[in-house]
Amino acid sequence: MRTIAIIPARGGSKRLKGKNIYPLLGKPLMAYTIEALQECDFIDAIYVSSDDDEILAVGEQYGAISLKRPAALADDKTPKIVAIRQAVEDPKVAADGEVENVIVAQANSPELTADQFKKGYDLMVQHRLWEIMSADENGVQNAAFRIVKQHALYNTFLSAHCGFVVANNIDVHTIEDIHSLEQNDAFVQLHSSK
Repeated sequence: MRTIAIIPARGGSKRLKGKNIYPLLGKPLMAYTIEALQECDFIDAIYVSSDDDEILAVGEQYGAISLKRPAALADDKTPKIVAIRQAVEDPKVAADGEVENVIVAQANSPELTADQFKKGYDLMVQHRLWEIMSADENGVQNAAFRIVKQHALYNTFLSAHCGFVVANNIDVHTIEDIHSLEQNDAFVQLHSSK
């Protein structure tokens, strides 16, 4: 049984063109998420799900496996969970072995760290939870990442088997968000040493 990561990264960003691969400190935005996932020894494979060939090529360049998403699942109205289910059911994923845990990590959350993923994974295992969500220090859920049991991707009910991990991360949506990170000394210092 495998633990995999899926980065949903559709094309067609409206506020920041090419958002998921927009350069930040000389590196595509999505590369930061891939590199943080690569530091986690409990993750068996990292996939990028996208309708955009350029995004998929960048994902491959940084070591992720491409999953071509149908255009019908890449519009503004398609819930992210639908795209995640489609990715998990992709023949490439199935051919690699049965999936137990799915880490859904945002392409536009470059402050994600391996430590955050590890805290979430350990919490899930320790308490036998079905889902872990990232949240800010006030307990307000954000979109940085989730870890979900494969069977829970198909739930039609609310589950009490959930936990959360604090992740005060910026989700990049605008050029102002890019500038904010470029001026964040801690972020710049962390990534200039890699």
